[in-house]
Amino acid sequence: MYWQISKDFLSLFTRSNCQDNHFDPIDGFRSIASLLITSLHIVGIFSTLLLPYPNIEWQTFLHSAAFALINLMSFSLEIFFMLSGFLLTYKLISKWNRKRLNYEDFLVKEYPLLVMKRVFRFWPGFLLVTLILLIFGEPLYPNANYLIEFLRNCNLWLFFQNYINTDYWYFTFSPLWSISLDMQIHVLLPLFLYLFYSKQKYLSMNKSLLILVLLSIVQVMIVFNPQTMSIASIGHRYSSFRVLSSPFLNQWLETKYNLTKFSPTSELIPLKLFMENVYLPLGCRFGSFIIGSILAIKIFQCQSKSYPNQKSKWQIMKKYLFFGMISFHLLSLLQTADVPPNPPDIFLKFLIGISRQLFTIGQAFLLFAALCPQTHPYHSSRLKTFLSARFWIPISKLSYFTYLIHIRIAFQLIVHGPLRLFKTYSITYATLLTLPIVLLLSQVISTIWFVFIDKPIERFINEQFLQHRTTKSI
Repeated sequence: MYWQISKDFLSLFTRSNCQDNHFDPIDGFRSIASLLITSLHIVGIFSTLLLPYPNIEWQTFLHSAAFALINLMSFSLEIFFMLSGFLLTYKLISKWNRKRLNYEDFLVKEYPLLVMKRVFRFWPGFLLVTLILLIFGEPLYPNANYLIEFLRNCNLWLFFQNYINTDYWYFTFSPLWSISLDMQIHVLLPLFLYLFYSKQKYLSMNKSLLILVLLSIVQVMIVFNPQTMSIASIGHRYSSFRVLSSPFLNQWLETKYNLTKFSPTSELIPLKLFMENVYLPLGCRFGSFIIGSILAIKIFQCQSKSYPNQKSKWQIMKKYLFFGMISFHLLSLLQTADVPPNPPDIFLKFLIGISRQLFTIGQAFLLFAALCPQTHPYHSSRLKTFLSARFWIPISKLSYFTYLIHIRIAFQLIVHGPLRLFKTYSITYATLLTLPIVLLLSQVISTIWFVFIDKPIERFINEQFLQHRTTKSI
């Protein structure tokens, strides 16, 4: 029976691994990242309703808490990437440790199934966001024929949206670029892990993965050009939502939703270049996934060791020193109303290259402190208790579907719905009032989809994979 409605609904509020709560803190991490990303997009949508810079409305926004937190909220996407790399690596190495690694078994049997399972994990969400698009509508590309529209959709389902010109994106489908990135990692990372694991007698897995992280930093430093990608002032003067939308989409928004006319200028070209060359491509974004892989290796290593119950003062001081450094780094991400001065080009290249990796390393350490054994010097029981709280469970389990649909839900409610009245408040207060409403509505829609569509499809796919394996064994 593919439909098990009551069981699937109750599963949103419980954990299947009741006997072993080792990974419970991941629910908290994933939920916090989901809330931050949703808040970021709500801030972006509200900013489209403001009169543009240098109007007093925009000046007030620049001095708000919402504006100060934009960098921190945007970096929270790296948490998803880190968790994805961590879970993939932990799953594979756990299997390889239990079963002797075999070249043919992995590349011919396990690897194709691993990739296809990930594909079928994502596709039900694509169906949901497509349904949202059909309900609310969106314009076709100007003078486009059926082939152009087919290609606009094809890049989503084949997971290469992050390599398509953003002018061709559907607004409703815009979050799917990161899903394309995740899928590309799930195609490539298992091959690297297999290579490093099979050759670990000669080369440490940790060192091999660390080299990949360094390569991602170097790649960003090579690609980023401070002269043609000067983007420091753009976020202080323009709504990111309008800047990143194509000209024809902006025109449609102005006509249908009565938004302020937005005229792109040549000073916005650097942001487009930055997005296409640094922000979206896999080559510049795989570092966070690899840091998650390194975290998985560290967890395996500390599980096989024993630690004395009594911690030395130096170990305690070192743990809180790391916590303090992470807190300081998070505070440093807060932006001010003043446009930051441009440092020397080589220093700016280094900052752009290391900024996201530094954030991810900090979050990986916090997750390590929650996941490592209680006797480990860096273990934090309070952090583990907070991140493992049961109220995180439904937000975490529905985070994928919520991530896909929340932008369009928020946009309709704010720009063309009852939440437009919050425009009279500051964006900070408007975001705080809007977030629970958008989250609740997105969660309700996601729950219905999870119970009636996603889980039945998952059972059907698992049944087909099982039959395939049985046939192969015969």
